[in-house]
Order: sequence, then structure tokens, then C-alpha cells
Amino acid sequence: MTILNNILLNVQGDLVQGITGTLVYTFIGIIVAVIAYFIVDLIIPGKMGKQIAEDKNLAIAVVAGSMILGICIIIAASMVG
Repeated sequence: MTILNNILLNVQGDLVQGITGTLVYTFIGIIVAVIAYFIVDLIIPGKMGKQIAEDKNLAIAVVAGSMILGICIIIAASMVG
């Protein structure tokens, strides 16, 4: 019975540690992606949000989406190792 309890405690501890790590890395990834969005917004002339929402500039939307997706892939790859 004690062996089973030890196994269950180890599994629970690993599960909690895994979930905690996932949440922390998710939060860090989102923060870095938002910071990267603002950096890209500074690089592109004009306000990116205004050009996409008000001016309906599809080219800027595609460029912004591609850049953010690329940055998120790099962040995910660096977190995985």
C-alpha cells in the first residue's frame, strides 16, 4: 500500500510541476509576443492597429500576422529546448 501511495504522490507532484511550468511558460510567451508586437509596430511606419482596423490595409495585416507567428514559433522552440 505504501508503494502505491508513493507512486501516486510522485505522479501528482510531477503533474502539478508540469502544469505550473506550462502556465509559467505560456505567460512568458504571451508577454514576449506582445512586446514583439509593439516593437514591430515601432518599425512599421504609422500605427499598425489603425492601418489594419480603420484603413483595412490587408498587406500590413499579413506582414504583422506573419511576424508575430514567426516570433511565437521562435519563442516556443526556445522554451521546448
